[in-house]
Amino acid sequence: MTQPDVGGKPRRQWAPDARALNVVGDRWLMVIVRDLAAGPLRLDELRRWLPGISAGALESRLAKMADERLIVRRRMRSLPPRVDLELTERGRALLPVIGAIARWELRTQWSRPHADEWVDVAACFRLAPFLRPMPDDAGPPRELGLTIEHGDGAEHYAFVEVGGRARVERRRAIAPAARISGSQEQWVHALSPGDGSNGLRIEGDGPLAADFLARFERPRPPAS
Repeated sequence: MTQPDVGGKPRRQWAPDARALNVVGDRWLMVIVRDLAAGPLRLDELRRWLPGISAGALESRLAKMADERLIVRRRMRSLPPRVDLELTERGRALLPVIGAIARWELRTQWSRPHADEWVDVAACFRLAPFLRPMPDDAGPPRELGLTIEHGDGAEHYAFVEVGGRARVERRRAIAPAARISGSQEQWVHALSPGDGSNGLRIEGDGPLAADFLARFERPRPPAS
């Protein structure tokens, strides 16, 4: 086995996992992939979704992602000018990986928010499509409306299942099969282990709403 240079900068290890981790072994990069999963997103919208990262740090991640062919950046000729970001096929191939990482956390140590974590319930919404694979025999398209209520208004999202794939869009659901609504604290209770829906209002197709919330439960071990 060839050893790294002694006294100099070690060479990267030649192994598929080592090479992959050199690209994706950064929490912000993987979060950006998750947030671009639903489709093209404006750069300024992505910044609003990621208040915990500075503009410079975000730009360095996006530059690396473009170099690694994970995203494409399109400068739109508009007033004001804007930049749109979109995942490539190579980038989209990371989505099942993100789901597997999240299921590992749900299975081993998921809990209510820690003191050093900012709460973004919508980030959990955006993750939900990758917590469970869609069945091969996907049924007809359907939508689930998700609402986070604040004192001065509300955020609306649509969980959409169509063509064997699921995605979350930031908009009010159109004729949804079910709706789930509640305050941020009620959502935190519902998405935390063992707390149940805990005050969320569920209208319409109860099993569909329950199935969405169950994505955040501790995964059951595979049957032997």
